[in-house]
Amino acid sequence: MSAKRLNLIQVFRGLAAVLVVFAHTDLIYNQNVNQDFLFKMFLFGGSGVDFFFVLSGFIMFYIHYKDIGHPDKLGTFFSKRFTRIYPLYWLILTSKILASFLFSYEPNTNARGIGEFIKAFLLFPQDRTILSSSFLGVSWTLSFEMFFYLMFGVLICLKPKFSFPIIVGWLSGVFLHFLGVIQFPQDNLLIQFLFSDYNLEFVLGSLAAYVVLNKKVSNGIPLLYGGLFLYTLSVINSWYTIIQLSSVVLFGIPCTLIVIGSASLELRKNINVPVFLVFLGNASYSVYLVHGFFMNQMTKILSKLPFPLFENLVVSNIVGFIISIIAIMCGCVIYSYIEKPLLTYFKPKAVTT
Repeated sequence: MSAKRLNLIQVFRGLAAVLVVFAHTDLIYNQNVNQDFLFKMFLFGGSGVDFFFVLSGFIMFYIHYKDIGHPDKLGTFFSKRFTRIYPLYWLILTSKILASFLFSYEPNTNARGIGEFIKAFLLFPQDRTILSSSFLGVSWTLSFEMFFYLMFGVLICLKPKFSFPIIVGWLSGVFLHFLGVIQFPQDNLLIQFLFSDYNLEFVLGSLAAYVVLNKKVSNGIPLLYGGLFLYTLSVINSWYTIIQLSSVVLFGIPCTLIVIGSASLELRKNINVPVFLVFLGNASYSVYLVHGFFMNQMTKILSKLPFPLFENLVVSNIVGFIISIIAIMCGCVIYSYIEKPLLTYFKPKAVTT
């Protein structure tokens, strides 16, 4: 029997994407018109990535926990994951590269070597400066996604007596690095990637799914409210920098509590969720991939108009908000007319997984 579809988890995916969009609006405003967006109110929007990672860990374990230790499930698992990530990513990446070659959208792309192009298409980790200046800036997070899929594949492919020591050994290195007990060379990008703090957020999501599936939570409301409270404190901290902590602590842990609380509630009773929020969650990957391009182009075009749109602070912020909403809507259109048909073509069952 398939796991119950959790609409709140889909909603969270959409909200995480929106947070990233607003954070990038500020970044693009600074780059293109030398201004802040909404007084950097959405400086915390990068926490949408932390939320994405926790949600990914939760979804993987929630859907595929029964596949652990069953090598015959490995092909189906990777087929679904490959279909979910690569087709749309390749299409968007190729489009951006062609735009760079033909219209000098990103002039630095012409200077990249074949190895960097291969890494970009395979989502092999490389310098984020290279990705943002020549390929897709957000693709660094997809590299972590693919690595998590590979590690989960180890759990599926091998019997627990073999896979668990591998996973425990790796996670021990990640955790000790997180605590500062082990220091890896800063200039070794691959080692830093393999033992990055971000990997812990996938683990937190998986642990959340384990707790939910084992019905260890009788009432999810305190956890949900507790997670929202801690998340709010972390947002305030991002504005005033009261304490310096890893985003795993500041946002990963609150997001984990939010996921456990909401999933536990929804497993016990039906929760009416607005259809458009579920749709936004379904479209979150498309929104995530393409929003930067649309916002970048819109701000550049508007900044060249004969009347000063960005000189008045109020007008500038209203324009930024409208640009963000349009970018989100463009992502939704791409989901409906490109991503969804692509997924249907390659693997019908993977459309909304």
